[in-house]
This record gives sequence, structure tokens and C-alpha cells, in this order.
Amino acid sequence: MTWGRDRIADSDGGRKLPLALLGLLTVIATAGIAMRVARPRAGIVTAIVLLSMPLLVLQSRMLTSDIGTACGGALIIYGFLALRSARDAAMALFAKRIGAFSLATVDTIVGSIALCGGIVIGFLSGGALLGLLVPIGAVAAAGKLGIPFLMDAGKLAYNTSLRVGRRSKWTLHRQPQPYSGESYGPAFIATLAVIALVGVLAYQLYELKPPHPGIMPPARQVAGIAIVPEGCWSWMLGGVWRPEDDLRYVFDSSFEQIAYGTFPWGILGPIAMLLLLRDEHPKQRLAGALTLAWAGGAWIAAEAFHRKVGITIWAGFPALAVAIGVWIDAMLERRARAKPEPDGDATPGAGANGDATLPAGAMLLGLFLLLAVLDFGKDMQSFPEKLTSLLAGTESVAYPAQSRLLFLKTRLWVLALGMIVALGAGLSLMLWRPGASSTAALLRRLSTYGIAGALGASIVIAGFWSFLWHPRLAEHLSAKAMFETYKELRKPGDQLVILGELGHAPFAYADAPRPPNAKPDQLGYEKAMSRDVLVAALKRPNRVFAIAPQTELCSLHREVGDKPYFVIDDRNTRNLLFSNKVDGTTDKNPLQEMIVHTEPKQISKRPKARVVWDNKIELLGWSIPATVPRGSNFDVTIYYKILQPVGGNWTAIMHFDGAIRFSGDHKPIKDRCPTSTWQQGDYIIDTHTVVAGGAGHPLGRYELWIGFFTGTAPNFKNMTVSTAPPDMKDATDRVKLTTLILD
Repeated sequence: MTWGRDRIADSDGGRKLPLALLGLLTVIATAGIAMRVARPRAGIVTAIVLLSMPLLVLQSRMLTSDIGTACGGALIIYGFLALRSARDAAMALFAKRIGAFSLATVDTIVGSIALCGGIVIGFLSGGALLGLLVPIGAVAAAGKLGIPFLMDAGKLAYNTSLRVGRRSKWTLHRQPQPYSGESYGPAFIATLAVIALVGVLAYQLYELKPPHPGIMPPARQVAGIAIVPEGCWSWMLGGVWRPEDDLRYVFDSSFEQIAYGTFPWGILGPIAMLLLLRDEHPKQRLAGALTLAWAGGAWIAAEAFHRKVGITIWAGFPALAVAIGVWIDAMLERRARAKPEPDGDATPGAGANGDATLPAGAMLLGLFLLLAVLDFGKDMQSFPEKLTSLLAGTESVAYPAQSRLLFLKTRLWVLALGMIVALGAGLSLMLWRPGASSTAALLRRLSTYGIAGALGASIVIAGFWSFLWHPRLAEHLSAKAMFETYKELRKPGDQLVILGELGHAPFAYADAPRPPNAKPDQLGYEKAMSRDVLVAALKRPNRVFAIAPQTELCSLHREVGDKPYFVIDDRNTRNLLFSNKVDGTTDKNPLQEMIVHTEPKQISKRPKARVVWDNKIELLGWSIPATVPRGSNFDVTIYYKILQPVGGNWTAIMHFDGAIRFSGDHKPIKDRCPTSTWQQGDYIIDTHTVVAGGAGHPLGRYELWIGFFTGTAPNFKNMTVSTAPPDMKDATDRVKLTTLILD
């Protein structure tokens, strides 16, 4: 990000371009890993699956990104896999196969560049623990810590000595030792690197102390020595390894980030890893071991980092994509080799289990995938902030409920597209049947269409995250849209005042002109240190634009009084753009019809006598239809005058009492300004939409009773009715307004 700002442009695009390039490099390296442990088709499937994951796309577009850690890990693993070509180059050289030698040499050079680049990127992005130890450790673990390589090296020395000394007595009755076939030299190199990294990290993070009473933090004694964290900055770690744990994080705190960040394919990742581990082909077993060690190591390192250092983002998602891509490729390959026989069985040897896909197990797996994606998609509808907070660490970023895409709420598209992928992949697993019958052939064709449709939908999801989801939500979550409105409307001489902390957004988006002869450090906008400064600015004769938190709206509305002010951009969920003139736009102030400073003239019905709650809230009147159809929606508007500051957080009672009560209890004025902010002189216009009962509510007359309450069951407390005609109130401090006919 800093490189983009300094070398490309000091703008939003300049800062984000390096992240996009790292994301692209992650996709290329991850696809390359799949191609090396399987076939080119596996690389294509892996790239599609990876591009459909929110963790990749959003990190490639947002400044709160750790994409470099994932990119470095993918490059490191690709580089280690490519080092195998060095052996091929040596063998081709000895065999004098110049073409093969040249190709293997180029491959080795490319792999070495990827390895070195991955080490640099991984270390700068995630430090030695997250950026280096995880991917290098995965290579070491998948290669069995290089033990087969050492054993084969010993066998090579033994067999060589047999050939050299074949005429000596020592070689009599001795046979050459067979090689394991699992020798992997880079795994041995990776193991040595892991040992070195762990040693350096341990040296920097911990120190040995003689135990003594009161040692902090408390430490166990081992062989007369206490091993305690130093609590100092570690350049290898890129942070401070705290002596105490952050107990907000437990060891499953990354699970939600993993689940939501890899939707919809991620749920299949662990299953694909386990299926690859039991595959008959060594390369696919290597892919299973490598991806399991990579994803698992990233999870362990992320949890440890959370508890001891700070916030990070799980960087093992490329491993899930590799496992899924290689497994799907292997499944398609077995299907292609399985030749239908008249008896309905696949050709023997078509797969490890006698047929192409294990029909019974495949049906169960397909059903599981469908239900799991549906469950996660439903969770995203109930808790969409889990997705909007994916890269925010401990901060919860509220999902903008007003966001819509075409004719649906934006979050519903996540469920719809995810289910299309799940249906395609799930049906592909459940429908495939071996055999020569026309039914089996049709099912195989549908199964092929299913997996093709799932991959096609994944491409659509990749575009959805990047070009629809992110821009649509950024309109409400980013300050960029608000500053664009300001730049469209401003004219020479207009001023900008900002209340609150917006981070680097004003520098990136405001482009506010500085006054003539301004000092180098003088901003092009005015920083308001209090609400009073903002109110005074809005009362200036010239046009002033002001940005303030949404929470300031109620207080600002009260303190500005009768002076005109307007909300000209209300899209941001945290801040509003105000102005003292509405030229060029329209007023979007939600309070202009909720809180006014003069008595409303549109009151249609009034009480026959004065009605007051707690000497603070006076009922002025109401508006309600006399007859409503059962089950329909209708609006009820209540008008209040505030006599004294109300205080407290009260909820409006709205009971329709009849044969069976139906209710319209709600927070007044849509909870834009809680009752604690209501002040003397305010006139409240509270409009609420009520559902007129249901099929079980009898038709007939219903009495409308209103009031205010606070607390929760069973400790409700109603606000006292201090003044009201006796026939309009009841013993529970409710006030009867009118009668409604349910038709």
C-alpha cells in the first residue's frame, strides 16, 4: 500500500493497485500448485474456486488486507514444488537430452524466483510466523520432514558402494536396496528452514530466567529454569509477543472467518483433503497432505497470533482451493476412464473403489454440500455483519440494511448464487451413475452439466464479489461516496467542516481546496473539535458542507433550531453529509418529518382532554384508518409535544385489544432519536406500520391503547400517566385512543 502511494499515485487507486496485483499473483501461484500436483485442468478449477472466495476478492480490493501473507505462502509452496525440476534437469543433462534439459532448467529458474519472491513478500506481510513458517512447514510436513529423502540418500550411497566394489568379498550376497519412490529433496530443505525459523523465533520471543517468587507472568519451572516471554519487539515476528494472552480469542475464533470467507466452496475443502489423502496416486496424496498442513498450520498460527500479538487474517484459503480443484479434477478423470458395461458396473480399475465416484458416498456428500451451503447462506441473512466484518478484526461493521441490488436485498444474492453452485456440484455428485443404459447415460450427462454449471456460477460469484457486492456496500460503508457528493456540489468559496474521526478518508477523497497562501501543513477543510463548532459553521451565511456521525443528528437537529440545515447524503451508515443550503440536490433529513419545532397542522384527531405522561410527554393527536382488512399493513401516526426532557430509553406501547390482541409495540420515530434525546419544545411525529392481525384474529372491533414502557420481561415498567380523563386510561398506565374495525 505504501509502495503504491509513493510509486504510483497518492490516491485510492494508487494504494489499492498493489493489493490487486498481489491477489492476481496469488491466483496464478495457487493454480500453478494444482497443476504441479495434478493436471492443467486442476489448475483451472482451482483458480475458479479461489476467485469465488470473499477472502481473496475483498482483500485484493480493500486496504484492511493481509493478502501478501497468502500470496507469499502460495509462491513459496509453488517454488518448493518447482525445485523438483532441478533433478529432472540433471538427469536430462546426463542423458544428453538438450530439449528436456533446457525446459527443466527454465522451470527451475522460475521456481527459484517464485520461492525467493514468496519469501520476501511473505516475510514483509506476515513476518516469520505467518508468512514463512506456515508454508515452509507445510512443505516439510507433506514431505515427511525429508526422512524419505535421507533414507534414499543412504540407499544411494549403499547401492553405489555395491557397484563400485562389486569384485570385493563385501558385496557377495548383498542386493541393492530399492528406493522408496517418495524421496522429496525440497522437503528436507524445508525441514532445515523450519528448524532455523523456530530457533530464531524462540530466541527472540522467550528468555530463560531463574524462578523466583512473584515472577510475572507466572511461569513453570523446567530443570530449574523458567521460560518466559520477553515482551519486546521482534523483527522476525513483526510484533510483540505479549506475556499475557488475549482471552477474547479462543482456539476456534477463526472458524467464522474461514467459513464465511470461503463461501460457498470452502465447506468442501476439508473433505477434499481427506479424500486426496486416501487416493491411490502419490501426487494426489501429496496434494492432500500439503493442503491439510498448509490450511491447518495457517489456522494454528493465526490463533496463536491473535492471542499473543494482535489481529490477523487467516491466510490458508488458497490451500482449500487447491484441495477442491485437485479433487474435482481427479473425480472427472476417473469418470472419463470409467467405461460403461452392460451389467451396469464400471470397468475394473476405473477408480480406487471400483467405480468412478462411489455412488452411495457421493450422494451423501452431495446432500451434505447442499444443506451446508444453505445453512451458511441462511446464517448470512440473519448475521450479515459477519461478512461485512470479515477483514475488520474485532470491530463489527454493521451491514447496511438499505442496500439493494436490482430487485433484491444485496445479501440475498449471496444465498442465491451460493445455492446455484451447491446445486450444480451437489447434483453432479448425486446423479452420476455407471452403466450402459440410457438412464445412466442421461444421468451422467446431467452430472457433467451440473459441475460445469457450478464452475460457471463460481465465475459469476467472483464477479459479484468484486463488481457488485463490494461497490454496493462501499456506497454505504465507505466515506468515498459521501465525499464524491461533496465534490459534485461544491463551488469556489464553499467550506468543508468535519466532526469526528474519518481516518485517511479526507486525504484520499476530499480533495478540498486549500485557502490562498496556506501553510504546507494546513488542511483544505476545517476540523471541528466539538458539536458547537459544527452548529456555528452551519449558521454561516456562505455555503458550508459538514460531515458528522449519524449519532450527532438528534443533538444537531435540536441545537440548530429554526435555522435551515439539510442532509444531502445519507447513504453512509456511520456519517451524514450536511449543508446549510440545498442547492443542486434534495433534503434527505430523516428527522424533517419526525421532529419539528412548531406544532404540526395535519393532526386529524385530538383527545377530548389533556393527556400527559409523567409531566413530560403530551399527546396532541393521532391519525389512523377507521377500517382495515385483516392481515394488511396500515400506518398509525401519533403526535406528541415534549414538555420536559424525557430521559431513559422508552418503547412505545401500541395494543389493539379485541377478541385476540395484536400489537404494534416499537421504538418511536424508527429509533432515529431515542427518547433520551427528546427535549422541551420538540414536537414528535411517530409513524409506525402495523400488521392488522392474522388469519386467527376474529373480525370486529379493536380498541387502540398506547403508552410507553421500558425493561424486559418479566420486569416491564410503564411510564406513569400523570394527566388524562378517567375513561381514557387504565390501571397499567395505558391510554385509549380510538376503535378500529378489522374487516
